[in-house]
Amino acid sequence: MIDFVKIHFANINVIQLEKSKVLDFKTELSKSTGEIKESVLTANYHFCKITINKSNPQNPHVFLSGSLHKMWNDLNGIIAPNWQDQNQYNGYNGNQFNLKNIFEISSHLQDLFKCTSSQMVFQNIEFGVNTELVFKPQLYLKGLLYHKNIPFDFTHSGNSTQAKHQSFIFKIYNKSYQYKLPKNVLRVELKFIKMIGLKDISIRTFQDITIESLKNVSALLLKRFDEVVHYDYTINKNRLTKRQTLALGNYSNPRYWLYDLKPIHRDRHKKSLGKITVSHSDNLQKQIREEIHKKCVTINKLI
Repeated sequence: MIDFVKIHFANINVIQLEKSKVLDFKTELSKSTGEIKESVLTANYHFCKITINKSNPQNPHVFLSGSLHKMWNDLNGIIAPNWQDQNQYNGYNGNQFNLKNIFEISSHLQDLFKCTSSQMVFQNIEFGVNTELVFKPQLYLKGLLYHKNIPFDFTHSGNSTQAKHQSFIFKIYNKSYQYKLPKNVLRVELKFIKMIGLKDISIRTFQDITIESLKNVSALLLKRFDEVVHYDYTINKNRLTKRQTLALGNYSNPRYWLYDLKPIHRDRHKKSLGKITVSHSDNLQKQIREEIHKKCVTINKLI
């Protein structure tokens, strides 16, 4: 359920870390000046990056950034199904990453950094689930309109989209397209870029990752998904009134919602679209929501 993170390791033995036999630290080159930055050391580790910043020698800082999901897969020899030797490999996170795996990564990092889980302080963290669908993810993705008054920004030929807010990013993308998976896999992801957003679910360090806190994360992920405004392209227009059919011409257009409609009028039209969706479509939004909930329950079990 956890993927990308940026972790600050508080009060660890930096000299001991530099001597680690499994980490190959190197000095960095400044992109702007071309000079070697002697105070910054970095090491790549299973698709993550470890940085030691000694700008203040009396108080050095240590960070790890990257995907814990990809790290766990790489440590356990699990590779992407579409990987070929001649291509650059960027890791794999298209499978499930459950609570047991998360605890295993926590223990691994504690051994690597010689620290406790309470010393591993999150600065960024990303939660997400891979849902398996009975329909092509593109069918749902093309109908995404906006999230909490923020339009979706599409990339990768419409297979990936996100709505960027001040403290978080809500992302939905086609994992089948990314890794050429045989199943229809859609990933729904919530990335915190400001940790103030985690106060309500009481997560600050890795020690705070528990069954209960991840239940709170699951509830928040579902809440954010419920805030999506979506046009369902499976709507059967043959059963609609003329007025409803005309309305759908606007409802499928993101610009209508964000620029033509005043905010005070959006709720009424959202309810109108919702009624049509429930009565005259396959209700893709509901199907995905049920799959998110099912995956969250499975992932958060300590097997």
